[in-house]
Amino acid sequence: MREITLEFKKIVGEGKALGRSEGKVVFCYGILPEETARVRVTFEKKNFAEAELLEIITPSPRRVAPKEDHYLSCSPWQVMDYDLQCETKKGLIEDLLYQTTKETIRLDKFYAAKKTFGYRTKIEYSFTGEPGALSFAFHKRGNFREKYVLADGCALISPETNAAALKVLAILNGLKLSTADLKTLIIREAKNPGSRVAALFMKRQDIVLPEMNVEGLDGFLAIYSNPISSVSQVDGIINSWGNDFVTEEILGSKFSYGFDCFFQNNMELFEEALKEIRAASFKCGKLVDLYSGVGVIGLTLRDLADKVYAVESSANSAKYAALNAAANGASNFEMVCSLSEKTKDDLFDGTDILVLDPPRAGLHGKVIKRIMEILPKKIIYLSCNPITQGRDAAFFMEKYKITRAAGFDFYPNTPHAETLLVFERE
Repeated sequence: MREITLEFKKIVGEGKALGRSEGKVVFCYGILPEETARVRVTFEKKNFAEAELLEIITPSPRRVAPKEDHYLSCSPWQVMDYDLQCETKKGLIEDLLYQTTKETIRLDKFYAAKKTFGYRTKIEYSFTGEPGALSFAFHKRGNFREKYVLADGCALISPETNAAALKVLAILNGLKLSTADLKTLIIREAKNPGSRVAALFMKRQDIVLPEMNVEGLDGFLAIYSNPISSVSQVDGIINSWGNDFVTEEILGSKFSYGFDCFFQNNMELFEEALKEIRAASFKCGKLVDLYSGVGVIGLTLRDLADKVYAVESSANSAKYAALNAAANGASNFEMVCSLSEKTKDDLFDGTDILVLDPPRAGLHGKVIKRIMEILPKKIIYLSCNPITQGRDAAFFMEKYKITRAAGFDFYPNTPHAETLLVFERE
């Protein structure tokens, strides 16, 4: 693999720096605008190349020392001062929305994070090393075969979670388990008032663990996950101790979610996003919350609608949404377990407010088609991917105008952010 030295000019879509060498665009993580760096080309095509950072030759005055040696794997913007992170992220969101909608959409507000480390609510540790001397690891970005060793865990989640994980690791090393036995350890953490559950994904069903009542954890699950799949999926629960869920308090209401449910990161900023969503809502007859997860958004708006319908495809998340509705006394909340694109058409009829919080892939084409048929008075769209959000927004903008746009740095030190667009029927 060849090495080259070049100047990088700007940060682009995925959070990589862009430079040019011999007429070819070169992308690389860990480099700031106006820096000269020595890089190793890892992938090359006719018009572009991907590279990994070897050395910064001319550092930017806005470069800061990373907190971790594995930062390129988990949070490649750790080397960027935080004000520059926010400026860059806001600019990238606006650029990507323009590229996808061909309209200039300026963010009315960009919410910076209060905490830039320790904010995550979920972490997934891989394993590396020999039996009896295993370490936690993250896969190297862009190279699934190589791993970074995590001696102390990862700074993106709380010190308490890392400490509990290391206690689990010590037990596994005492049992002389190997990377052939283990897939990953996932820990979910509720921030307020604070609770944690761990799920150990194992490649064998015959592994017997001791009592896993680990200090710092409120529950532990031993899970069989088929070794043929690289994904940590649940193919059977071998044993469990304590809780298999955590409970988070948000804006005065309590929401529980299971170890395998989707839940947002960065609770302080999620509350700000919920306040923005509430400010965009109004007293109405019918509110529909698609891709609802465990029901947080719909339930925080329950007092504004005569009836709230939440639609979620994950059976476990739908189960917790119903439990959360009961726990919060939401008698006007109805949970529908279904793919959004397969939901019965009449569920959408008469919708006043439509709330959307889809995964990174954005909305299914059938969902967009149905929305454009029923034309709810207001669409409130929260997204973790401005590219797919912009693609979907382009359809809505035929009949709607954007009345509010806000960005949230849910994921400091990474290129990712959350964007809220509010659409009002013209």
